[in-house]
Amino acid sequence: MGAFRLEVNSRPVVGRVHPVLTRPRLAERSERTLSLGRQLPSILVALLTPAALVVLAMGLWRVCADLDWAGAFPISTGFFSHWQVWIALSIALKMLSSSLLAWESRAHKIPEENGTMF
Repeated sequence: MGAFRLEVNSRPVVGRVHPVLTRPRLAERSERTLSLGRQLPSILVALLTPAALVVLAMGLWRVCADLDWAGAFPISTGFFSHWQVWIALSIALKMLSSSLLAWESRAHKIPEENGTMF
């Protein structure tokens, strides 16, 4: 069980200023959430495009390693030891990035057409 302690202070409280901590209002929270929701596709596009290029470089490295044009590829066994997997993954990442970019541009056009900001 917890114990409570009550103190009685004989000094007057007048003249003391206590800082008041204010919580962000619900509207401010939802505004920040909407702002993040608007920026998230741009952030993902900015990250997915370089990732697709890195994966493509890995796929090309694997092709060159198979043709003995490059050094040994670090993954010699398993699913990711095939160049087709790397190239397909690169294409999928780029397609995802492009579709997110298209979705983002459509999402921004709809509020502009309606005369509202979201």
